[in-house]
Amino acid sequence: MPHSVRAPLSVYMLADHLDGTLAAGEDLVARGHDWRALAETMSDPADFIARQRRIAEEVRGLELILIAHVLKARDHARALAAADGRFRAVAGLFVSGTSILLDAVEECGDARGEDFETGDDIISYVRSRGLIAPDAPTISKAAELTIDDSFLVAKRIALGPLLDMAAAFLDALDVQYELFIEEEPAKTARRPLSGRDEGKRASLN
Repeated sequence: MPHSVRAPLSVYMLADHLDGTLAAGEDLVARGHDWRALAETMSDPADFIARQRRIAEEVRGLELILIAHVLKARDHARALAAADGRFRAVAGLFVSGTSILLDAVEECGDARGEDFETGDDIISYVRSRGLIAPDAPTISKAAELTIDDSFLVAKRIALGPLLDMAAAFLDALDVQYELFIEEEPAKTARRPLSGRDEGKRASLN
């Protein structure tokens, strides 16, 4: 667009990964709803076990996608900070705030050790993500399968604050570089959790 500020390539790469982070968070919340609904309506125990396993694996997969987007966003945030000094502060906050996920890379990439120790148990996964108490032996009610702000991504960082950081950074990029254009006024931006700001869904120029 003629009035748009020309942005470095790192801006578009960063925006893409930040948007991917928000999308993965939105999908995690949605799969949590599906998991809870399944637990509330289960009838055949054998069918429930198989379907729950599929949903749990999808949740794990979405969690890995989210982590991958965050780690790539960190790289591009550093590149942007070097190219545009105005973003050094916000890039530094994002990089430092997500540094805890660096320790999860090896663990998430090869979960054989944890699977061996826990017997690849779904309860162990649910407990490690903060959905049930650390000492809870099992899931006592379907509501405990709700994935929300408190879900611990890679057992380390709450989903809500992580998505807030990504959304704030993306908004800052849009304000400076006019990255997005409105498509349909009725649609809302990716803000997966309750209480988060809403806006127009947009697309990259």
